[in-house]
Amino acid sequence: MQEKERQEKYKAQTEELYAAIGRFAVKFEHVCHAMADTIFWCLHFDGLRKEGMANAVLAGLTADPLRKMFGAVLAEARENNEQDKKTIEGVLKRVQKLTESRNNVIHRTWFVGWASSQQEDFSSVSGWKFENTKKGSEFRPLKYSVAEFNELSAEADELTNAIGRIKGCLIQGKRYE
Repeated sequence: MQEKERQEKYKAQTEELYAAIGRFAVKFEHVCHAMADTIFWCLHFDGLRKEGMANAVLAGLTADPLRKMFGAVLAEARENNEQDKKTIEGVLKRVQKLTESRNNVIHRTWFVGWASSQQEDFSSVSGWKFENTKKGSEFRPLKYSVAEFNELSAEADELTNAIGRIKGCLIQGKRYE
């Protein structure tokens, strides 16, 4: 491979990686927004008169406290049958898993574009972080491709849509589908 071709490939593949990481970060926040919007709607529907009050309660919540509040609000919003409870539980578990993935991606040092002068494939990225455990500090390496980041983004899209369907069912008084 010629050096010019290698540089073009390097630029294209590293830009893809940066874009995939950023896309996932943004799409994850759409999941959080969908949960907050559903909570907001439930509060409003149940008699909250001032929008600012809901905003004050929801402002600054990170993903996990928001997930917990979302589950509690759905449990309080109406009487849920067993299928509804299973649907909610499934969505909450998926949100929890995606939150763990988000934390693993965002709170990690990625070495995008770090390559040797002989390397010709830049389509994956290595990242690392250290985690304190009972045994001491443990090294946690990880390697992802654009496709793996895109899978996380696709899961975020699916969860955003699932939460939107739950909100729609609440608004229409239907069982969760």
